[in-house]
Amino acid sequence: MRRILSVIALALAGLGLLAYPSVAMYLSDVNGSYASESYNEFVEEVDQETLDAEWQEAVQYNESLSGNPVHDPFIEGTGMAMQDNYYDVLDLGNAMGTVEIPKISVSLPIYHGTAEDTLQQGIGHLEGSSMPIGGEGTHAVLTGHTGLAHARMFTDLTELEEGDLFYVHVLDRTLAYRVDQILVVEPEDSEALRRVDGKDYCTLLTCTPYGINSHRLLVRGERTDYIPEEKEDIEAVTGSSAPFAIALTAAVTTVAVVIVVTAITVRSRRNERRRQAVIDLILGGGSQEGGSS
Repeated sequence: MRRILSVIALALAGLGLLAYPSVAMYLSDVNGSYASESYNEFVEEVDQETLDAEWQEAVQYNESLSGNPVHDPFIEGTGMAMQDNYYDVLDLGNAMGTVEIPKISVSLPIYHGTAEDTLQQGIGHLEGSSMPIGGEGTHAVLTGHTGLAHARMFTDLTELEEGDLFYVHVLDRTLAYRVDQILVVEPEDSEALRRVDGKDYCTLLTCTPYGINSHRLLVRGERTDYIPEEKEDIEAVTGSSAPFAIALTAAVTTVAVVIVVTAITVRSRRNERRRQAVIDLILGGGSQEGGSS
């Protein structure tokens, strides 16, 4: 029986390791969506005067920016210093906003900065780039990880093509961006992140290629009109991780139940054979005693 229990433990451990990435990714998707929804619900409770004041502060911040973002978010210690009031701008709630990419089923909170602990939780706003509120001459850069074992983040960003739409929700406003340029550059190359007079850009930035991360994938969108019906018509090419995670969890549970039931059955049959052997021994012994009297 101990051998059977050891086999069961090993089997369950193996199945658990197999299920972990999918289940963890599903839980991360749920957490990201919940954080995004929580932000939107929080904003709905804020009075319009406060929202307008927060927005105006972000506008003033963008107007005060000079130079261009020159640091790589994935290399610690590089880049330009943040303005003193960086963390005070769009600090209403736990996030500065959310980013939604319907084509790859992404809805994630946007946080200040690109520290590693920030990028483990969601999408980071690149210090030195414009606040993600749009406007002529602005260029916001949103950064996310690729290839995390427990979360998708920007892993599927490679699925986007020119013409695709993504959305940035900040305070009570929704900004729509249509992808107009996709580049792969060296980490130190920030030329494509420059602000351009008269243009309203937002770039989604992540590491590439998958598992190597030697370069940076830049998916730039140019501001366009927000049309709710247009967003509803977008078909996702990468679905939610929920169905697979649930199916895999169900499979693991089923296999575990089968193993346990089998072990119990084997043990019961073994006990039954032992009991029958004892009965046969007793009956056999009784017969022999009766025959000898």
